[in-house]
Amino acid sequence: MDYSTLKSLKPSEYEGAADGYRVTGRMAQAAKDHIENVVAAGMRKSLEGEAAGAAQKQLQALAKNFHYMQAECGVLSTALKGFGYDMAGAKRKLDSAVADAHAEKFTIGPDGSVTYPSGPEKVDGKIPHGGTANGATASSAQGINRQAAQFDPNPYYARAQAIADRIAGALQEATAADEKWAPKLRALKADDDLTVSDRDWRDVTSDTHGVLTVANAYLDTIDDIPKDGSAEDNAHWWKSLSEDERADYVSMHPASVGALNGLPADVRDEANRIVLAEQRGATQQQFDAWLKKEPTHYRDYVDPVTGRVTKGVGAPTEEWEKWNKEKERIEGRLRGMDTIQDRFDATGTKGLPEAYLLAFDAEGRGGDGRVVLANGNPDTADHTAVYVPGTGTHLSDIGKDLDRGATL
Repeated sequence: MDYSTLKSLKPSEYEGAADGYRVTGRMAQAAKDHIENVVAAGMRKSLEGEAAGAAQKQLQALAKNFHYMQAECGVLSTALKGFGYDMAGAKRKLDSAVADAHAEKFTIGPDGSVTYPSGPEKVDGKIPHGGTANGATASSAQGINRQAAQFDPNPYYARAQAIADRIAGALQEATAADEKWAPKLRALKADDDLTVSDRDWRDVTSDTHGVLTVANAYLDTIDDIPKDGSAEDNAHWWKSLSEDERADYVSMHPASVGALNGLPADVRDEANRIVLAEQRGATQQQFDAWLKKEPTHYRDYVDPVTGRVTKGVGAPTEEWEKWNKEKERIEGRLRGMDTIQDRFDATGTKGLPEAYLLAFDAEGRGGDGRVVLANGNPDTADHTAVYVPGTGTHLSDIGKDLDRGATL
């Protein structure tokens, strides 16, 4: 990055853009919640029939669009804050060096070089000539410049050289930040269509991971989750964060927030719904790729008595049976996640209240999956009851347990 670009850069504009995306994300979340819990739920209470069913599907698609917008706006906001934070550090260093140059009445060239005047006093009967100092960032080059300044009769040279080196260092830092962030920011693009697909949610996961790899300096300014903290510790940590810091943490670490005891139910629900959508997209991709690997289904059946091949009779190959077992496992996981989404879409039916997803992990311990879903908000309930399924419960058949929980 050149001197003129960094000099005119205003990191606060990126902070402002981040705030704009954050506001847009909150509007999208509010719209999603209103559609799911007011509009769609109200229609289920009073309307039936083919037209009502078609309208519900359209509302579900619209809510899904708003949910995707909410997630991506959160990632964009954090990315812009991270970029602005990195550039602000370099900009402060440059501004400090420029201020010192102006105080010395030095002139800064468009390339960041520093021009200094003739010496203030005669040396060996002559006024030392002025000159221009070019900054360096390598320690060896800086050492050579310092040695040259020590032997120069003009005292302004050493001061100008030090300022030029600081300018060069700020430009190097800004260039490194720009090169680091540019590909990540360019990747934050959505498909130019109106359908939010599993691929789009996989893209959210990819965008989040991409931003996480470069936003460490900014994210390190946010206090981390207490290690092995109790629910009380977690609640205290959450309350200590600003609203923007909470939003950034949910955007970058939804699984961690969603699993954290002590946080408000609506916060955990918001985070876990992002995890659900992302894992649904990843599992669908896994399933599609696995279908392409189907091996030969049947092998010829050889009669064990005669040793002859029996025409028209075949037995599944061992390879296909292994493949099919994995296919059914992935398919069951998809079915379980779709069942959870169906519960969200059933709010208002037969008096069902809003659902809150308080924990979700498609793998869980032992690969069975883990789901904690509340019918209504437990934070505001006068009374609560808990239904715990027995051993051997899998995500693939979670529907019957969700029904039992609702019945209870």
